[in-house]
Amino acid sequence: MKRTLYHLFLIVMAVVMIGCQSEETISFSNETIEESIRVEIDKEEGEIFAEDLDEITELDLSGLELKDLDGLEHLDAVEVLYLQNNNISDFTVLEDMESLQKVTIAGNPYDETAEFLGELSDQDVEVITKLAVEVLGTPNGPGGFLWKVENGETVVYLQGTIHTATEDFYPLNEEIEKAYAEADVIVPEIDLVNLNPMEVQGTTMELAVYQDGTTIEDHIPSDLYEKLDSTLKELGMPIDMLKNYKPWFLSSTIQQLMMQQLGYIQGVDEYFLTRADEDGKEVIGLETVEEQLRIFAETSPEYQIEMLEEALIDLEEFDTQMQEMFDLYKEGDEELLLESLTEEGAEVSEEEQAFMEALNDERNYGMAETIEDFLEEDSGDTYFVIVGSLHLLMEPHVRSILEEAGYEVERVH
Repeated sequence: MKRTLYHLFLIVMAVVMIGCQSEETISFSNETIEESIRVEIDKEEGEIFAEDLDEITELDLSGLELKDLDGLEHLDAVEVLYLQNNNISDFTVLEDMESLQKVTIAGNPYDETAEFLGELSDQDVEVITKLAVEVLGTPNGPGGFLWKVENGETVVYLQGTIHTATEDFYPLNEEIEKAYAEADVIVPEIDLVNLNPMEVQGTTMELAVYQDGTTIEDHIPSDLYEKLDSTLKELGMPIDMLKNYKPWFLSSTIQQLMMQQLGYIQGVDEYFLTRADEDGKEVIGLETVEEQLRIFAETSPEYQIEMLEEALIDLEEFDTQMQEMFDLYKEGDEELLLESLTEEGAEVSEEEQAFMEALNDERNYGMAETIEDFLEEDSGDTYFVIVGSLHLLMEPHVRSILEEAGYEVERVH
């Protein structure tokens, strides 16, 4: 009897030992991944065991700002994995996921020639590197101007934008929305979504603020100062908050305040950049904030005062000008829009000529050079370039520079 019991104890102990061995605990060095796993297995706390992971056949880790995938090698039951819109460059761990059938890696900074892509293909894993984006808009929707340039397998769309808009302005024309949806890379003048606020503030302080202890009152005529004070009060901004800024910056600020008061919202460029961030599209800026601000900051004090005088107009008059500009942009009439923004036959000073060359001509050559690089590289990507409309309308514009370089520029909308 005792021997029988002895054997029974041995058998029970063996079963217990086997049971203990199967209860392997799994740890994840990446807390974000662990939190997602716990949600999937409905286990807020406590140890995670290997058998817990057998329940997971589909896992969504998209948009979590992940930089690594440590621990995923334990997910042997996962068949479908979503990893889009993260910061992952190394996907080799996926090769160890025995049941994996489909993985989405779009919107990550990986090397498109990396070996893991071939390895996964050999393992019959479907790798999705691009996501379909919903095409918004209607055939009769607004949206100004759109051109297309091609070289080999590479396509560049040139979208002429307006830097502010009304709430009912979006979505844009279907052709423009379609070009955005097709794009792998969004190319704005400046990447407004990913700006470093501290850098922008530092640049603004350097270029827009008087460094010698003086204020705007010391640099402009008294009657202009009174008008500035009055206008800012009407716009709800005490002049004391802006007294240290130079005229060029104040003129821009006044326009921004007027647009806010009239209910204008984000422009076309910011509209697409916000969506690009949500859709995980790559963004490459053509310029920096400093480059743009220096164009204004390096003008003479006299010319800056002229800018300020022109900005101090009645709010109603400003609204009328904006509405006219919007209507022309919506209609996509490039000749009328260009005429409305330029005074034909008007006498142009030497400094104004230099300013316009810096603001338009020189920047257009720089933009065109970058676009040519995209085309010559012929990566097979589609680029959606979004720049102010005048860069595509006012000679020498980006289109004509590309045409001079031998490219055919086709009007799409």
